[in-house]
Amino acid sequence: MITSNNLDIDTILEILEEQVLKSVGRRLSEAEIIVIKGSWDGKDYKEMASDGGYNSYYLQQKVAPPLWNMLSQVIGNGVKVKKIYLKNILFKLAKNDYVEKLEFSEAENERLVGKTLIYGELPKTKYFHGRQKEINYLKRRIASSKESSIALIGVGGVGKSSLVVKLVEEILTENSDIYECVVWKTIEAYSSLEELVDGLIKVLRLKINDESLQEKIVFLLKNLQSRRYLLVLDGFEGLVQAENFAKRVEYGKFLFQLIDEQHKSYTIVTSQLPLEEIIEVNTNLIISSIKIQGLDENAGISMLHEKGLYGESCKKLIETYRGNPSELEVVAERINRFWGGDVEKFFEYKTTLMGQQVQSMLNQQFRQAGLLNDLQKNLMIYLAEKTSEELTSIPFPKILEDIKKQFIDVSTSEVIIALEVLEQRSLIEVNKKTIKQEISYSLQPVIKKYILVDPLGLVYKSSNQSKANNYNQE
Repeated sequence: MITSNNLDIDTILEILEEQVLKSVGRRLSEAEIIVIKGSWDGKDYKEMASDGGYNSYYLQQKVAPPLWNMLSQVIGNGVKVKKIYLKNILFKLAKNDYVEKLEFSEAENERLVGKTLIYGELPKTKYFHGRQKEINYLKRRIASSKESSIALIGVGGVGKSSLVVKLVEEILTENSDIYECVVWKTIEAYSSLEELVDGLIKVLRLKINDESLQEKIVFLLKNLQSRRYLLVLDGFEGLVQAENFAKRVEYGKFLFQLIDEQHKSYTIVTSQLPLEEIIEVNTNLIISSIKIQGLDENAGISMLHEKGLYGESCKKLIETYRGNPSELEVVAERINRFWGGDVEKFFEYKTTLMGQQVQSMLNQQFRQAGLLNDLQKNLMIYLAEKTSEELTSIPFPKILEDIKKQFIDVSTSEVIIALEVLEQRSLIEVNKKTIKQEISYSLQPVIKKYILVDPLGLVYKSSNQSKANNYNQE
C-alpha cells in the first residue's frame, strides 16, 4: 500500500511535472523545483536559498507566489495551494495516481484492478479526509471471517459511500487477490425489490429471459455463489416502504438469502435508515450495523484548510455542522464566495446554511408516508421551536409534560419510543454526560433550520400544525 514513508520527492515530482505539462504546457523551472523540494522537507526560504544557490527574497517573493497560484489551478481542485499544506496535497496526488495506474483494463466494460473484476460504478471521491480509524476497523471486521456482512448507517451527506470507496481501494491495493470481483450497486430512491434484482443482474452483465421475480433471485444467487465477491448495496433506504408490511418481509427474505448463501464473500450495506425500518426480520441475526458520525476535528480542519479556510472559527464551523463533509463543503464554498473566506465574518450573520444532501434526506422523511408518525414529527417541531442559543436542549421531563398537553392520549412509553426512533435516525441529539444525569434532547442546527423554514411546506402540513412566525430566517 502507498504511504508517505515509501514515497520520495523525486517520484512525486515526476507525477507533478506530468500534470503541469498537461495543464499549462511547460515544465517546472529549477527554482520552482527547489521551492517544492524545500516545502516537502519542511524548510524555510533561507534554507532553500542556501541549498540551491538562490536569493531567499527571490524564492519567497518572485518564485513562490506564482508557483502556488499555478499549482492551485493544476492540482488544487478548487483549493488554494500553500507552502505549509503542499506535502499533504502532493501525497494525495501521488496516491490518486497510484490507484489510477493499478493494472487496469477495459473489455466489454469490464474493469480489472489487479486480478479483481469491478462491476458497477463506484462513486467519485473528489475530497476525502480522515476516517482511517473507521477504515482500519472495517478491514479487521471483514478479515475476521466471523461474519459475512455489515451495515453502515448515517445521515445523508455524512460520507458513508465515500468511506466504502476508500475501504475498497485499500483492500484491493493491499491484496488484489482477496476477491474475484467487487460488485457496486447504488439503489435509487423508491426502488422495488425487482428493480434491485434486475439492476444487479444488469451490473453483472448476466443474461436471463423474462422470468418471475423469484426465478430471477434464484438465478442471481446461483451466479453470486460461484464467485468470491465483495458486494456493496449503497443507499438501501431507497427500498423503504414503511407502511407496506408485505414488502418489508420480501426485502428481509432477499437480504437473508443473499447473506446466508455467501461463502468467503462479504456484503456491505449503506443506509440513512436503520435496517429494521426497511426490512421485517430480526436484523441482528443477519447483519450488524455501525453508526457513521461526522468527521473528527482534525479531519474537519484538514478539509477546511484544503478549501482555503483558516482560524479558530473553523472549529466552531465543524461543531455547527457536526463534521458532515457534504455540509462543510457547501458552507465552505459559500463562505469563500460571499465572505471572502472569512469564517468569523460569516458567523457574525448568525445564519445556518443547508446543503442538498441533508435537505433531500429530510424531504424524504417528511414526505413519504409512514416514515415519521405524527408524534415523531411534532417532537421534532417542538424541539426546533423551543430550543434557542440560551436553551440548547430540553430535559426529558419537560418534553413529556408539554407533549402530553398537546397529545392528551399519548403515553409515556410512546413518547420514549418516538424519541428513540428519532435518535436512531440521527434526527435528534441526546445530551447526557453521565449515567446519573437527566437526559435531554436537541437538534442539529441544520435540521432545526429545515424544520422552522420548512422549504417545501412538508413539515407543518404533514403534522397538522401551524408554522411558527417568529423565526428569523437569516
